[in-house]
Amino acid sequence: MEKSRAQWLKQSWLYLKRILILNAVFLFIGFLWRVGFFFVYGNMNEVSQVKGDVVRAFVLGARFDSTILFYVNAIPLLILFLASLLAFTRFLTKPLHHLFSHFTRFLIPYYTVMLFIVTFVSAVDFGFYSFYQDRINVLIFGFITDDTIALIKTIWRNYPMVWIALGFFFFTYSLWKGLKINFTQGREWIPLKVERVSYPVFILFFFVVFLLNGIGARGSLGLFPLSEMDTGISKSIFVNHLSFNGTRAFTRAIELKAQQTSQWDSNLRHYGYGENYRQAFADFYSLTPEQVPEDPLELMKRRTPQSEWAEKTKPHVLLLTMESMGAYWFKYDQPEFDLLGKFKSHMQEDTYLTNFLSSTNATIGSLSCLMIGSAQRPISEFLSESDYLQVPFRTSPARVFKESGYKARFLYGGNPGWREVNKFAVVQGFDTVEGEFEMSEVLGGLKDRHDWGVYDEDVFEYVFKTLSEAKEPQFLLTMTTTNHPPYQLPHAYKVPDLKAPAELTSRLIGDTSLAEKRFKTYRYSSDKLGEFLTRLKNSPLKDKVIVAITGDHTFWIVNFSEQELLQKGSVPFYLYVPAAIRKKLDPEAFGSQADIAPTLYNLALSDKEYYSLGRDLFNKEGDFAVNASNLIVNRTGGVLAAGHAAEDHAFDWQGKYEKLVPGEMTESKKALSLKYKSLMGILDFYFMKEKRDQKGPMQNADSRR
Repeated sequence: MEKSRAQWLKQSWLYLKRILILNAVFLFIGFLWRVGFFFVYGNMNEVSQVKGDVVRAFVLGARFDSTILFYVNAIPLLILFLASLLAFTRFLTKPLHHLFSHFTRFLIPYYTVMLFIVTFVSAVDFGFYSFYQDRINVLIFGFITDDTIALIKTIWRNYPMVWIALGFFFFTYSLWKGLKINFTQGREWIPLKVERVSYPVFILFFFVVFLLNGIGARGSLGLFPLSEMDTGISKSIFVNHLSFNGTRAFTRAIELKAQQTSQWDSNLRHYGYGENYRQAFADFYSLTPEQVPEDPLELMKRRTPQSEWAEKTKPHVLLLTMESMGAYWFKYDQPEFDLLGKFKSHMQEDTYLTNFLSSTNATIGSLSCLMIGSAQRPISEFLSESDYLQVPFRTSPARVFKESGYKARFLYGGNPGWREVNKFAVVQGFDTVEGEFEMSEVLGGLKDRHDWGVYDEDVFEYVFKTLSEAKEPQFLLTMTTTNHPPYQLPHAYKVPDLKAPAELTSRLIGDTSLAEKRFKTYRYSSDKLGEFLTRLKNSPLKDKVIVAITGDHTFWIVNFSEQELLQKGSVPFYLYVPAAIRKKLDPEAFGSQADIAPTLYNLALSDKEYYSLGRDLFNKEGDFAVNASNLIVNRTGGVLAAGHAAEDHAFDWQGKYEKLVPGEMTESKKALSLKYKSLMGILDFYFMKEKRDQKGPMQNADSRR
């Protein structure tokens, strides 16, 4: 058996070298493909300003291409590894000898099919980019869900399909012939000179090869595998796209599509409206169906009051979203457990709410909703991971502020390529998307960084510098990332002692040491936020900037009871306004993140028309809070809305908004339930209409990421 294993090992060594040659050839083809992509779609004036980034894009592109090849290699290598496990008995000598001796009969057709698929997807991606200025995304599935025949006709008219088909036929034939030559030619280099191989060594050889291939498929030795978020290497959108490839883009689109289960009208149907969206508008606005205008979206139109201060000052507006800043934890703040740190004094000086719900319990969901000033529907995918990725919404705060002469910027404390949020931001009208790359460049390097990107202190430094140097009014939507697993802190930060109260420690679930790290990171973010606000208030900016702060979601390391539905999803809403227009929110008011945009419009913009389904939080009438978990609450109690009214759950308050306990389904609760259901039905119609009537993906956007 040892001699047989030696022979099989030599044959496998030959196959591995032939596979290596094949991989090298296709990496070179990938390079040529990327060169073609560069010259066909690249703006030479733009890319000439970021030559270093272009080089990095080609290097990163080769890494992405290699991950595809490693995945393709995985099946043959797995077969060889599994076969090696059987090479311990003479009984299997004959079938194993046949497998190792004639493995080319599998390799040639296998690589022909797999590499044809890779090439075909790359070609589709090339064409897709010409239409969407994006690599393949979930919109590719519109080929199936839209009018497929019409799309085929369009493709036939717009592209030389006969020549393309002939080209693919020639390519496939050449590929098959080339593979046949590669795997059957007899030349030998770096021969393996072994005469006997023991069973353990034989297995170990194939295991190591398979393991190394797996590491290569991962594309990185870091904490995270190589992914699309790593493409955020440049100010240029095109250069970032250049670094990716069609196959990886397609697999990403498949993953996102697999998570999608809703139809455009899922909420209308679920809550009993069916196709009668006009009734949903009537219910939400307390009208009769006859009073609903022909275009129901006209009901969303509002206008800010005239403001001499706003006209004269044109204040900067900063909407700051803090990672995992939950409001529930405020109740435990005390001298020995000072979670709020330097932020606490500003909360006391200014105004804030805690009866306030984030749109979703996920960062991407809340962030995408903030970008369009909307609530999240319970039966739907997140906007940036759905068919609405390239739909511009009229309720986008960036668009509203830009119409008033503002520059709109999205700042992300990490890589804004994360979950395609950069693309969604550009579509919603943000002039620039700025992340770790820009922050490091402007600040002359970062003091330190964590696994997700930029520490809060550097984000705030970048925001302050941006506002201080601005020559025109700015609207900044900013997202921090520090308060996130694995809860890393800068080396220079002195971690204070935090002794959690017994009431809290008794409720903690999971790893206590992990909870301690979470609290320390929460304190760090609160400290740096407080320092930023102190600096801002002691600068000339204090009279010409409005700052709104909220959390993307809370965090869940205690067992929330069924009576703590509000606390389980609550985030704070803090507001700083200059002394000239300072006023206080009702601390007992209820609100949601869809209410932030209209509140800011009414403070910063004079006599400006806008669309919104939210409300000005200074308006004390009809306040309520909603999120995507079917929950709506106000000062009288709450409702968990169900598809059928008989299944709705009504709640009353016990204590001062402390616990929601089962209550009667009174008329006021029925009205509250109807408010939630009609809102979600309206959102179905609104999103569908914006998609149908979309005006184009990138209005007035520059070439930033």
